[in-house]
Amino acid sequence: MLLIHYNSRHVMEKILTPGEVKIPPQAIVDGSIHAGLDVSLGDLREWHKLRAWCKTCSHHAEVKAAALIGRYGKAALFSTVERALLCTNCDGGGPVRLEIHKLPRN
Repeated sequence: MLLIHYNSRHVMEKILTPGEVKIPPQAIVDGSIHAGLDVSLGDLREWHKLRAWCKTCSHHAEVKAAALIGRYGKAALFSTVERALLCTNCDGGGPVRLEIHKLPRN
């Protein structure tokens, strides 16, 4: 699958994601869900920030991409990392979804 980063109408970069298109993994980029897109941690850029969101209690917290890369490696896919993360707010440590957001431009 091809991920294209636009700035207005201009193509800033094109990223090839590994694997074939499948529906279960859903990458959330700035609030919109891209079904079938599974991004690796190495695909993140310096203007991206990550937010972990618990599906059980809706607790959310910012996660440092460098810490995840240090622990799982650049080749780790979001779907793999999401299964390994647990919510720190829930008693049961509910399932977590990672969201990609852009840093503000100021």
